[in-house]
Amino acid sequence: MAKFHIGDIVIRRSYGGDILFRVVNIKTNFNGLESYVLRGLSYRIEADSQGDDLVKQDTRIAYTRAINELDQVKRSIDCCRPVFKSFLSRIKHRPGRILHIDSAEDFMNQCLDFYKKSKISCSGKWVSENRQPSVVKQYLEAYKPDILVLTGHDGLKKGASNYQSLDSYANSSYFIESVKIARAYEPNPDKLCIFAGACQSYFEAIMQAGANFASSPKRILINALDPAIVAQKVSVTDSSVILSSNSVIELTITGSAGIGGKDTRGQMR
Repeated sequence: MAKFHIGDIVIRRSYGGDILFRVVNIKTNFNGLESYVLRGLSYRIEADSQGDDLVKQDTRIAYTRAINELDQVKRSIDCCRPVFKSFLSRIKHRPGRILHIDSAEDFMNQCLDFYKKSKISCSGKWVSENRQPSVVKQYLEAYKPDILVLTGHDGLKKGASNYQSLDSYANSSYFIESVKIARAYEPNPDKLCIFAGACQSYFEAIMQAGANFASSPKRILINALDPAIVAQKVSVTDSSVILSSNSVIELTITGSAGIGGKDTRGQMR
């Protein structure tokens, strides 16, 4: 069986090589066989796989492909930016402040760049999913945001069939716990808009915990920029306006299969 190392870029044979992954951890089971923990280069998915299902990719070619995929997304967003800038030039109010907590530093930086180009104030924190519940309250107290994004990577575990069990998900439990803590800090969803989740996350439980928006209703992959697109729309919408969830979700790359939510008040003051 082929052996891989942390940092290797791979694809999965069984899925036709549809997604590029980075190996982020190596585990050894009770039989002494190694399995590899994978995280998507362009999508917020976490998966694990045996070595015989993986094919190593040329790093330079793989990153070029990942950059091209993200550039296509950014170009589609940029088409709307002149209108957005014109809108900002006509107003005197402050867009809602964003606190973006993300386990993926590269994805977080892409989102921060997106916020910056949109003239939105954002504080970004690079925190693994399992540590997010322990830091979310202190960051809320320190930054006092209007919008909180809790994201990173997630995924249905291999062979999982019960979508209503937390044991079926890689990281959904951490997003759920973090949302509960954030909502206890600010119970009013009109004062703190929360987006939480990543690829294939336990949507219903995250919403029940108190989120305004979450992923992933149909347990599909979401794009790296989808959380930022939701946060941006809420940030630049006047606080006198109640946004329909559909009007926000239709702006995302993934759409209603990957992002769901409820009608939410804008956060521009």
